[in-house]
Amino acid sequence: MADEVVVLAVGAFQLWLSPFAKVEESFNLQAIHDLLYERNLTRYDHFEFPGVVPRTFLGALPVAAVAAPASLLLSKASMQVAARASLWLLSFAAWRTLKRTIGSVFGSDTAVAYSLVTAVQFHLVFYMSRTLPNIFALILVLLAYAAWMQHQPRRVIVLLSVSTIIFRGDTAVLFAPILLTLLVARHVGFVEMVGTGVTAALSALAVTVGVDSAFWQRWLWPEGEVLYFNTILNKSHEWGTHPFHWYFTSALPRILGASAVLLPLGLTYPNWLDRDVCYYVLPVVLYMLLFSILPHKELRFILNAVPMLNLASAVGVAKLWRGRHKTAWPLLCVVLSLAITALCSVVFTLASHANYPGGVAFAKLHALQHVRATEPVHVHIDVAAAMTGVSRFGEQYAAWTYTCYRYGRYNKTEDLTDFSAFDYLVTETPAREVRRDGIAALDGTCYP
Repeated sequence: MADEVVVLAVGAFQLWLSPFAKVEESFNLQAIHDLLYERNLTRYDHFEFPGVVPRTFLGALPVAAVAAPASLLLSKASMQVAARASLWLLSFAAWRTLKRTIGSVFGSDTAVAYSLVTAVQFHLVFYMSRTLPNIFALILVLLAYAAWMQHQPRRVIVLLSVSTIIFRGDTAVLFAPILLTLLVARHVGFVEMVGTGVTAALSALAVTVGVDSAFWQRWLWPEGEVLYFNTILNKSHEWGTHPFHWYFTSALPRILGASAVLLPLGLTYPNWLDRDVCYYVLPVVLYMLLFSILPHKELRFILNAVPMLNLASAVGVAKLWRGRHKTAWPLLCVVLSLAITALCSVVFTLASHANYPGGVAFAKLHALQHVRATEPVHVHIDVAAAMTGVSRFGEQYAAWTYTCYRYGRYNKTEDLTDFSAFDYLVTETPAREVRRDGIAALDGTCYP
């Protein structure tokens, strides 16, 4: 129990330290805001900023429902933290389900080690409170992993089918190796697998089409349009590409840190291969290999693999702990690897804290100009600010008008060149250039 509190506290601290959101989190965050505060559907943010592809509301809805009671007591700015805290609690609950299942299958010492390995790493816990489609999918994947260990193949198929159809179509890349494993191990028959999968997929499709068509005011399957954009149109590469090996040579070393040295211990110690651990890890490795074929790569795309890789590390730690009466030096190596990983996480945490200048500037503007809260102030938000932390939760004063540039368009005005109509500009432009254009810089918000 205490080890779970540590993980919970680490996630809460990271959320508190970095409360703002990047542009890739924008849709779900704005959707949560609108579900909490807007009663007129036509005023929802996604009609002004639909984004490159539509996204589902089925992730934002439960988060908004959990956060809603807090809106009776907290300000809009504080509600952004409350909304993300709600998502963190949902993610943590799914993670805890997996962790406790690991304890029942591999032993309580393995479960404690699993908590320690997770807590000292940065990326998994940090992302679990981020309003990304990947995280809503991850919640279901964590529950599916737990069901997998509990030998409940039908539940695994249902959870991964729902995740694929509603949140992330690329969950299918993880789904396939796990299904193959279930078939080879004869935990499920082919007919049962197909019947369960088709039923779950069609049910999920009906729900997402029904709910999201109502919110978008047109018939659509959001994740279907995402798949069409990324596969048929093949446009995901426009966001950058990496070589085949990038996940293994760049992303995983950053995610796992020095705890990566514990992986071989879990997979091979004391025998040549630990078949119980390999049964769960090898499908995940195959998933990463398959995913590596796609040219567009991002670290968050392989977060689904991290819980199972951490399982192998935790098993390795537990084996060394059980053999501690023979020799203590391997345990010292474990402590050292976890300490180095934690130190790397501190660096990542501090870097992430400084990664949201738009959100910081937006909050500071409202704090410094609270005396004008009831005046008809007009604020312009540029691209960089919108991409680095500005959200509708930060729009604290009803009398103010906010003009924002996102996804290549303005919500109020097209092709702005004259900024004289604005009272304040939230911009990345250096203060010296702002002053050169005859615009005064607000003390405390600008830097040379």
